[in-house]
Amino acid sequence: MSATSDPEYILGDATREVLFAPVQLDKEGLRVLDVGCADETLLRGLQKDVPSSAQLVGADVMKSFFPPSKGNISFQVYDVCDPPSEELKEAFDLTHIRYILSGSSKVGFSQAVKNLAAPGGWLQVQEMDLDPNRPVAGPAWKDVNSCIAGIIDAVAVGADYFTRLDKAFEDAALENISIQTVDLPMGKLLDDEDAARESWEPWVLVLPNIIETARSSNTDLPDSTFDNFYERFQKETFEQGALFRSIIVTGQKAA
Repeated sequence: MSATSDPEYILGDATREVLFAPVQLDKEGLRVLDVGCADETLLRGLQKDVPSSAQLVGADVMKSFFPPSKGNISFQVYDVCDPPSEELKEAFDLTHIRYILSGSSKVGFSQAVKNLAAPGGWLQVQEMDLDPNRPVAGPAWKDVNSCIAGIIDAVAVGADYFTRLDKAFEDAALENISIQTVDLPMGKLLDDEDAARESWEPWVLVLPNIIETARSSNTDLPDSTFDNFYERFQKETFEQGALFRSIIVTGQKAA
């Protein structure tokens, strides 16, 4: 097991998408599965850099998430808690999963990893590192982090699940396991007004949902956590900046 230092592929600051798995992107007939694809940011970024013979498949829990298919990008409805269909099983050079294993309590995230480990292929999982100790951690950021951690605790996965991802890879008989952390700066830390604004835009939709879910879940957070929550985090983001962190684990299943 090792920690890598440089991503194999970077889509850009605005998308915060990186690939660390050493996949040969110029391979004819390359097959990539992006689980939790949402609006296909990763696949659209890859599309221009892989051969036209590549098959890029996005999967998510609701068909309404998918934009129209274009070129060699297609979509399938899939829940990571379920065994993959024959079309998704044991067929991909790279399977990419991001920010969804916290919702796999029905089967446990170890089983979710096993479901998607394809013989001969690489698996990359990207999840939030919810450790509150950050170089830049204002009070509003800590409240956001506490809410997310509390929600994950409430669904029985445990907010420290990200510390056990490497064990899940080992249990799935993956080899060449590597772990990397990536810091995702927001707001003022980006030193660019457009980038700072773009980094905040997803939170316009996400933060109200986090607040509502945290309030309705058994998070044991004091009521003061939610006082002017949105406004405090927005102000802190643009005046001080915020720093989130992702942990990225890659591994390969023996052929």
